[in-house]
Amino acid sequence: MNDIDRFLKMSEYVGNRNVVLARNEFERFLEENVGSYDFVHLKCLDRFNKACEIQKEGIKSAIVEADFAVAETGTVVIESKGENLRRATSLCDNLSVVVDASRIVPNLEGIADFLRETTQDSENYVSFITGASRTADIEMSLTLGVHGPEEMTVYVLK
Repeated sequence: MNDIDRFLKMSEYVGNRNVVLARNEFERFLEENVGSYDFVHLKCLDRFNKACEIQKEGIKSAIVEADFAVAETGTVVIESKGENLRRATSLCDNLSVVVDASRIVPNLEGIADFLRETTQDSENYVSFITGASRTADIEMSLTLGVHGPEEMTVYVLK
């Protein structure tokens, strides 16, 4: 199984919705749907970027670009030096994450250099997001979205 298929499988295991698109298909999708996102942070398509004031109460939806994805765990990795990006990924109800297929690595060792370089600046912050937030109380009642998004969609660009 290649890294892309493994990532998709593991991402699905943790409850994410996954969509594989060619870059031009994704651009068309975004042109039609960018208005439905409260916060957009896409380095690869910066013409769509838009910010909003994010309070501790959160926002409805955000779409952001991941720096890497880890096939072994279905995790996306996002450098979020900016406070608004950190808030958007942790306080939105519906999080969409875009990752280029070439940025999917087999395991955490595949991003060791990235982490070393990124964390040399004490201002930087790296998020590892594996899926929608889940927590359960002592009576085993599962709650979604307590510490992060309730729903997560991953767009893999081929």
